[in-house]
Amino acid sequence: MRVDAYNQISKIYEPKQKTRTRETVKSSGRDELTISSLGRDYQVARQAVMAVPDIREDKVSAIKAQMTAGTYQVSADSFAARVIAKYEEMSF
Repeated sequence: MRVDAYNQISKIYEPKQKTRTRETVKSSGRDELTISSLGRDYQVARQAVMAVPDIREDKVSAIKAQMTAGTYQVSADSFAARVIAKYEEMSF
């Protein structure tokens, strides 16, 4: 058996050299979060939108009352014009 080969194999299993760790630097400051004026404006607008109900009950109740009474009339021409306008908005 060759001694050189044994020495090379034993080096693989030797413990690695110890390394020193650096000391951590302590900061005296604290983390801080700053929100830009645009961000604050966005938050205010979002809160205002969230406060408004999705359904306008005054409009819905008026139309329901007209439908119940049988007096709610829809013009076919105006309805068709709105449908076409919406379709044109969605077109590519």
